[in-house]
Amino acid sequence: MVSPETLRRLGLQPGRIVETIVASYTAEGKPHAAPMGVLLEEWGTVAIRPYVETWTYRNLESRRQCTVNLTGSPKLFLSTVFKGEPEVGGLPEGFFLPALKVEAPRLRDADGWLEVEIFSGETLEGRGLFKGRILRVKAVPRLPEAYCRAWFAAIESIIHATRVLEYSRAGRRSEADRLARLIASYRSLIGRVAPGSEAEEAVEKLASILSRYGFKPEAYSELF
Repeated sequence: MVSPETLRRLGLQPGRIVETIVASYTAEGKPHAAPMGVLLEEWGTVAIRPYVETWTYRNLESRRQCTVNLTGSPKLFLSTVFKGEPEVGGLPEGFFLPALKVEAPRLRDADGWLEVEIFSGETLEGRGLFKGRILRVKAVPRLPEAYCRAWFAAIESIIHATRVLEYSRAGRRSEADRLARLIASYRSLIGRVAPGSEAEEAVEKLASILSRYGFKPEAYSELF
């Protein structure tokens, strides 16, 4: 069993949802990655709830193994959410490496990852509920970094953006606009505290993507 102390040092606690990037193989063996909230249900067990129309759902249903990648990089979140968009492009060569204990890819540039084997799965209200055992944990040694609000704001913006587009497609425009206003406020914050940073580059690409889908950041930025 993975040590609770090891998980605690990585910011994982039972009952806490953390934003991660889940990586898995398709039935044909192609690597895939997508940002996803993951819940540590108890020490050694995680719950993952992908929507049924996603590749992650299909991959976990068929392959039953994945990695849960830990990172604070806005670039990694953006590239796995919006891969294929003109502003982002495809995932670069060498983006994935193989895990050791499970048959799944992991992200080369992640700060750490969990190797997970799924032991149960069901579908509830359009989402899967997969529970998995953590077979291996790996953290990459890194020097501590000073906290900057821009990184949090950029990742929140990317997560909100997926819901902006989802709500818009579902005809829930007022909810989409509410999140678009939050993104505009985060964009303004990032421009103030971290100009020229990875976080600003990510949020500017995000703004361009949203503009093409009818959510022009300038219209919301007038509020701030």
